[in-house]
Amino acid sequence: MITIKDMKTLIFTLILASAIPHNSYASPDNSKAAGIQSQIMDAFVNSSADNNLKLLSLIDTLSSSYQESGSPVFLYWKAYAMYYNSIIYLQKGDKEKGKNELNQGIEALESIKEKNSEDCALLCMLYTFSCQFYAFPKVITPFSKANDYAKKAIKLNENNLRAYYVAASLDYYTPQQYGGGKKAENYLLKALALKAPEIENPYSPSWGRQECFELLTDYYIKKQSFDEAKTYIEAGLKDYPDSYVLKRNQQKLNTSE
Repeated sequence: MITIKDMKTLIFTLILASAIPHNSYASPDNSKAAGIQSQIMDAFVNSSADNNLKLLSLIDTLSSSYQESGSPVFLYWKAYAMYYNSIIYLQKGDKEKGKNELNQGIEALESIKEKNSEDCALLCMLYTFSCQFYAFPKVITPFSKANDYAKKAIKLNENNLRAYYVAASLDYYTPQQYGGGKKAENYLLKALALKAPEIENPYSPSWGRQECFELLTDYYIKKQSFDEAKTYIEAGLKDYPDSYVLKRNQQKLNTSE
Protein backbone atom coordinates (compact mmCIF):
# COMPACT_ATOMS: atom_id res chain seq x y z
CA MET A 1 0.00 0.00 0.00
CA ILE A 2 1.32 3.45 -0.93
CA THR A 3 1.81 5.64 2.12
CA ILE A 4 1.87 9.43 2.24
CA LYS A 5 5.58 9.24 3.05
CA ASP A 6 6.21 7.11 -0.05
CA MET A 7 4.22 9.50 -2.22
CA LYS A 8 6.26 12.44 -0.92
CA THR A 9 9.37 10.54 -1.99
CA LEU A 10 7.85 10.09 -5.43
CA ILE A 11 7.02 13.80 -5.69
CA PHE A 12 10.57 14.75 -4.70
CA THR A 13 12.19 12.47 -7.28
CA LEU A 14 9.89 13.78 -10.01
CA ILE A 15 10.91 17.33 -9.12
CA LEU A 16 14.53 16.30 -9.55
CA ALA A 17 13.70 14.70 -12.86
CA SER A 18 12.08 17.83 -14.23
CA ALA A 19 14.85 20.19 -12.98
CA ILE A 20 16.17 19.94 -15.74
CA PRO A 21 3.28 13.34 -37.78
CA HIS A 22 1.71 11.00 -36.74
CA ASN A 23 5.45 10.70 -37.16
CA SER A 24 6.01 14.31 -38.20
CA TYR A 25 4.11 17.49 -38.75
CA ALA A 26 3.09 18.64 -42.18
CA SER A 27 4.43 22.11 -42.91
CA PRO A 28 1.73 24.74 -42.46
CA ASP A 29 1.41 27.56 -44.94
CA ASN A 30 2.48 30.03 -42.28
CA SER A 31 6.28 30.16 -42.11
CA LYS A 32 6.55 31.69 -38.65
CA ALA A 33 7.31 28.32 -37.00
CA ALA A 34 10.36 27.64 -39.19
CA GLY A 35 13.34 26.98 -36.93
CA ILE A 36 11.17 27.62 -33.88
CA GLN A 37 12.96 25.09 -31.67
CA SER A 38 16.21 27.01 -32.03
CA GLN A 39 14.41 30.30 -31.46
CA ILE A 40 12.83 29.01 -28.26
CA MET A 41 16.08 27.60 -26.90
CA ASP A 42 18.00 30.79 -27.76
CA ALA A 43 15.34 32.88 -26.02
CA PHE A 44 15.47 30.61 -22.97
CA VAL A 45 19.27 30.47 -22.71
CA ASN A 46 19.58 34.23 -23.11
CA SER A 47 16.77 35.05 -20.71
CA SER A 48 16.97 35.83 -17.04
CA ALA A 49 14.61 35.61 -14.10
CA ASP A 50 13.73 39.27 -14.67
CA ASN A 51 13.64 39.31 -18.47
CA ASN A 52 11.81 36.69 -20.47
CA LEU A 53 10.28 39.14 -22.92
CA LYS A 54 11.64 37.38 -26.01
CA LEU A 55 10.17 34.06 -24.93
CA LEU A 56 6.83 35.71 -24.15
CA SER A 57 6.90 37.33 -27.59
CA LEU A 58 7.45 33.95 -29.24
CA ILE A 59 4.52 32.48 -27.30
CA ASP A 60 2.27 35.33 -28.48
CA THR A 61 3.44 34.84 -32.07
CA LEU A 62 2.72 31.10 -31.91
CA SER A 63 -0.74 31.77 -30.49
CA SER A 64 -1.50 34.21 -33.31
CA SER A 65 -0.13 31.79 -35.89
CA TYR A 66 -2.40 29.03 -34.63
CA GLN A 67 -5.42 31.35 -34.79
CA GLU A 68 -4.52 32.24 -38.37
CA SER A 69 -3.69 28.78 -39.68
CA GLY A 70 -5.35 26.27 -37.34
CA SER A 71 -2.27 24.06 -37.63
CA PRO A 72 -1.55 22.02 -34.47
CA VAL A 73 2.19 22.45 -35.02
CA PHE A 74 1.87 25.91 -33.47
CA LEU A 75 0.18 24.47 -30.37
CA TYR A 76 3.05 21.99 -30.00
CA TRP A 77 5.69 24.71 -30.08
CA LYS A 78 3.61 27.01 -27.90
CA ALA A 79 3.52 24.28 -25.23
CA TYR A 80 7.26 23.68 -25.65
CA ALA A 81 7.95 27.39 -25.17
CA MET A 82 5.64 27.61 -22.15
CA TYR A 83 7.48 24.69 -20.54
CA TYR A 84 10.71 26.67 -20.65
CA ASN A 85 8.96 29.86 -19.59
CA SER A 86 7.65 27.97 -16.57
CA ILE A 87 11.23 27.13 -15.65
CA ILE A 88 12.14 30.82 -15.80
CA TYR A 89 9.32 31.72 -13.42
CA LEU A 90 10.46 29.01 -11.01
CA GLN A 91 14.01 30.34 -11.16
CA LYS A 92 12.54 33.71 -10.22
CA GLY A 93 10.79 32.08 -7.26
CA ASP A 94 7.29 32.64 -8.63
CA LYS A 95 5.83 29.15 -8.28
CA GLU A 96 2.26 30.24 -9.04
CA LYS A 97 3.19 31.77 -12.40
CA GLY A 98 5.31 28.73 -13.18
CA LYS A 99 2.37 26.44 -12.49
CA ASN A 100 -0.07 28.55 -14.52
CA GLU A 101 2.30 28.79 -17.47
CA LEU A 102 2.85 25.06 -17.53
CA ASN A 103 -0.86 24.29 -17.21
CA GLN A 104 -1.59 26.55 -20.17
CA GLY A 105 1.00 24.63 -22.18
CA ILE A 106 -0.66 21.36 -21.22
CA GLU A 107 -4.08 22.74 -22.14
CA ALA A 108 -2.77 23.79 -25.56
CA LEU A 109 -1.51 20.28 -26.27
CA GLU A 110 -4.58 18.58 -24.83
CA SER A 111 -6.76 20.64 -27.17
CA ILE A 112 -5.27 18.83 -30.18
CA LYS A 113 -7.95 16.34 -31.16
CA GLU A 114 -5.78 13.83 -33.03
CA LYS A 115 -2.56 13.72 -31.07
CA ASN A 116 0.49 12.21 -32.72
CA SER A 117 3.53 10.61 -31.13
CA GLU A 118 5.33 13.94 -30.77
CA ASP A 119 2.37 15.53 -28.99
CA CYS A 120 2.18 12.60 -26.56
CA ALA A 121 5.90 12.66 -25.85
CA LEU A 122 5.82 16.37 -25.03
CA LEU A 123 2.72 15.90 -22.88
CA CYS A 124 4.57 13.22 -20.91
CA MET A 125 7.40 15.65 -20.27
CA LEU A 126 5.07 18.46 -19.22
CA TYR A 127 2.94 16.28 -16.93
CA THR A 128 6.10 14.94 -15.29
CA PHE A 129 7.29 18.49 -14.65
CA SER A 130 3.89 19.48 -13.27
CA CYS A 131 4.08 16.88 -10.47
CA GLN A 132 6.09 19.32 -8.35
CA PHE A 133 3.07 21.61 -8.08
CA TYR A 134 0.79 19.05 -6.44
CA ALA A 135 0.65 17.38 -3.05
CA PHE A 136 -0.68 13.90 -2.36
CA PRO A 137 -3.15 12.67 -3.51
CA LYS A 138 -3.55 15.16 -6.39
CA VAL A 139 -0.08 14.37 -7.70
CA ILE A 140 -1.27 10.90 -8.70
CA THR A 141 -3.23 12.37 -11.62
CA PRO A 142 -0.36 14.10 -13.48
CA PHE A 143 1.96 11.17 -12.78
CA SER A 144 -0.56 8.72 -14.25
CA LYS A 145 -1.10 10.96 -17.28
CA ALA A 146 2.66 11.18 -17.86
CA ASN A 147 2.87 7.40 -17.78
CA ASP A 148 -0.10 6.98 -20.14
CA TYR A 149 1.27 9.47 -22.66
CA ALA A 150 4.69 7.85 -22.64
CA LYS A 151 3.08 4.56 -23.65
CA LYS A 152 0.93 6.25 -26.30
CA ALA A 153 3.92 8.06 -27.79
CA ILE A 154 5.76 4.77 -28.35
CA LYS A 155 2.66 2.98 -29.63
CA LEU A 156 1.96 5.70 -32.19
CA ASN A 157 5.52 5.70 -33.50
CA GLU A 158 8.08 3.05 -32.55
CA ASN A 159 10.77 5.09 -34.30
CA ASN A 160 10.27 8.26 -32.27
CA LEU A 161 13.42 8.90 -30.26
CA ARG A 162 11.67 11.44 -28.03
CA ALA A 163 9.01 8.90 -27.08
CA TYR A 164 11.68 6.56 -25.72
CA TYR A 165 13.49 9.41 -24.00
CA VAL A 166 10.49 10.64 -22.00
CA ALA A 167 9.55 7.06 -21.10
CA ALA A 168 13.11 6.42 -19.93
CA SER A 169 13.23 9.63 -17.93
CA LEU A 170 9.95 8.87 -16.17
CA ASP A 171 11.15 5.34 -15.35
CA TYR A 172 14.61 6.48 -14.23
CA TYR A 173 13.26 8.96 -11.69
CA THR A 174 10.44 6.75 -10.40
CA PRO A 175 11.45 5.12 -7.08
CA GLN A 176 12.15 1.40 -7.13
CA GLN A 177 9.22 0.69 -4.81
CA TYR A 178 6.94 1.82 -7.61
CA GLY A 179 8.70 -0.31 -10.20
CA GLY A 180 11.06 2.40 -11.42
CA GLY A 181 14.54 1.89 -12.82
CA LYS A 182 13.77 -1.29 -14.76
CA LYS A 183 13.16 0.05 -18.26
CA ALA A 184 15.25 3.21 -18.57
CA GLU A 185 18.36 1.53 -19.99
CA ASN A 186 16.40 -0.41 -22.60
CA TYR A 187 14.43 2.66 -23.69
CA LEU A 188 17.58 4.77 -24.02
CA LEU A 189 19.49 2.13 -25.97
CA LYS A 190 16.53 1.78 -28.33
CA ALA A 191 16.46 5.51 -28.84
CA LEU A 192 20.17 5.78 -29.60
CA ALA A 193 20.00 2.79 -31.94
CA LEU A 194 17.61 4.75 -34.14
CA LYS A 195 19.27 6.46 -37.07
CA ALA A 196 19.43 10.16 -36.39
CA PRO A 197 17.12 11.68 -39.00
CA GLU A 198 18.18 14.52 -41.22
CA ILE A 199 15.70 17.20 -40.28
CA GLU A 200 14.39 18.50 -43.59
CA ASN A 201 11.09 19.75 -42.20
CA PRO A 202 11.79 22.91 -40.16
CA TYR A 203 8.63 22.31 -38.15
CA SER A 204 9.70 18.92 -36.78
CA PRO A 205 11.30 18.67 -33.31
CA SER A 206 14.87 17.45 -33.00
CA TRP A 207 15.40 17.50 -29.23
CA GLY A 208 16.04 14.31 -27.26
CA ARG A 209 19.15 12.63 -28.63
CA GLN A 210 21.61 14.60 -26.53
CA GLU A 211 19.40 14.07 -23.50
CA CYS A 212 19.47 10.31 -24.14
CA PHE A 213 23.26 10.23 -24.01
CA GLU A 214 23.23 12.30 -20.84
CA LEU A 215 20.63 10.22 -19.01
CA LEU A 216 22.18 6.92 -20.10
CA THR A 217 25.59 7.93 -18.75
CA ASP A 218 23.94 9.07 -15.52
CA TYR A 219 22.32 5.63 -15.33
CA TYR A 220 25.57 3.73 -15.88
CA ILE A 221 27.48 5.81 -13.35
CA LYS A 222 24.72 5.24 -10.81
CA LYS A 223 24.98 1.50 -11.48
CA GLN A 224 28.80 1.73 -11.35
CA SER A 225 28.99 0.36 -14.91
CA PHE A 226 31.92 2.61 -15.65
CA ASP A 227 33.06 0.99 -18.90
CA GLU A 228 29.61 1.45 -20.42
CA ALA A 229 29.45 5.01 -19.09
CA LYS A 230 32.80 5.83 -20.71
CA THR A 231 31.68 4.38 -24.04
CA TYR A 232 28.54 6.50 -24.22
CA ILE A 233 30.19 9.62 -22.83
CA GLU A 234 32.77 9.48 -25.61
CA ALA A 235 30.09 8.75 -28.23
CA GLY A 236 27.91 11.57 -26.96
CA LEU A 237 30.71 14.12 -26.86
CA LYS A 238 31.47 13.47 -30.54
CA ASP A 239 28.05 14.83 -31.45
CA TYR A 240 27.52 17.18 -28.50
CA PRO A 241 30.95 18.49 -27.43
CA ASP A 242 29.40 21.33 -25.40
CA SER A 243 27.18 19.12 -23.24
CA TYR A 244 27.66 20.13 -19.62
CA VAL A 245 26.26 16.83 -18.32
CA LEU A 246 28.55 14.66 -20.48
CA LYS A 247 31.58 16.73 -19.51
CA ARG A 248 30.57 16.49 -15.85
CA ASN A 249 30.17 12.72 -16.08
CA GLN A 250 33.49 12.40 -17.85
CA GLN A 251 35.09 14.28 -14.96
CA LYS A 252 33.39 11.92 -12.50
CA LEU A 253 34.95 8.93 -14.24
CA ASN A 254 38.37 10.57 -14.36
CA THR A 255 38.15 11.29 -10.63
CA SER A 256 37.11 7.72 -9.80
CA GLU A 257 40.05 6.17 -11.69
